Amino acid sequence: MSKGSQKELSVMQELHQYVISYAKKAIEYEKKGQKKAALDNYIKAVEILNKMVRWAPTPEQKEAYYRKAKTYLGRAWEIRKELKAPRGEISAEKGEISAAIQDAIITERPTIQWDDVADLQSAKQALREAIILPLLRPDLFKGARKPWKGVLLFGPPGCGKTLLAKAVASECDATFFNVSAATLVSKWLGESEKLVRELFKFSKEKQPSIVFFDEVDAIATVRGRTEHDAIRRVKLQLMQEMQGLMSDSEQIVVIGTTNIPWHIDPAFRRRFEKRILVPLPEKEAREQIFIIHTRDVELDESVTFNLLAEITEGFSGADIEIVCREAIMNPVREMDKSGLLKDKEAKIRPVTIQDFEKALQKIKPTVAPEELLAYEKWQKEFGSL
Repeated sequence: MSKGSQKELSVMQELHQYVISYAKKAIEYEKKGQKKAALDNYIKAVEILNKMVRWAPTPEQKEAYYRKAKTYLGRAWEIRKELKAPRGEISAEKGEISAAIQDAIITERPTIQWDDVADLQSAKQALREAIILPLLRPDLFKGARKPWKGVLLFGPPGCGKTLLAKAVASECDATFFNVSAATLVSKWLGESEKLVRELFKFSKEKQPSIVFFDEVDAIATVRGRTEHDAIRRVKLQLMQEMQGLMSDSEQIVVIGTTNIPWHIDPAFRRRFEKRILVPLPEKEAREQIFIIHTRDVELDESVTFNLLAEITEGFSGADIEIVCREAIMNPVREMDKSGLLKDKEAKIRPVTIQDFEKALQKIKPTVAPEELLAYEKWQKEFGSL
């Protein structure tokens, strides 16, 4: 087993211990009647399991973590229901719902531009035709040429799906509703349906709007018999809101991202009319990513981005960002060890190719080859790029 694989295994084992710890605490608090503390610990366990689902090296492990997360989340729903105050006391005022939206949802106008997203020309063109052009010229997109209302960006983690969504909002000057699906479900248990309704109502007031669900698989998973009724109601509410967008001419688009598209419920999959694969960056894109993440850093003449792009095949954009951060820290470490860091007059040396080589010895790709095959298979079956 390689050092990189051993490190990943160690991290997953550590996360698993955290999950066990939080779950044990939750059970203990339940036995003591301290339900609020139990709820908090179940939610912490679910949040860690959601990360483990994304990082697990095999489909079997992903499925195991996913099932465990569903179990804990279902119990959290039950506790939240028991803690719930009389109906008239919960979010009775519109102000409380608005406060919930502000807490769980980030409303912004992004400053990310197309140039901040390296390459991905096919995905950019598809998004431009699906979202930007209809929002810029709604008069041209009517009747049979009606615009897409739901777009799903899927692919390996760290490949720029979120950046693409923000760049789209910036290009068409739309209000960007950044929704964490996990937060929507876990943080506002029992109030999620109201939150979903208010979210789409608010997006209509602020249109043109883009409602962005990061890690949409957290809420759009395949429905099952063992699923908690409250979770099912939230899913139905979200599907109804998305379906409603398809029947009118309002300037609202729902964008979802996922690393595990095969977990998306078929009904949700249908509502995401445009399904776009965001793959690992090609060589030219990797070169651009190196340039982007070494801006304003003095580089030695030995640094050749073309060479770095050549030797980082299989790296995601996020992987390359970490490599850059590791490399440009080497001169700082040297100054710290020599005691020069405290000298305000001391100048830091340029970053060399050797710094990048050292970084690449530590940083390994986070996407396995077999995972890429799974994305390609799903693209052939359900993609629409």
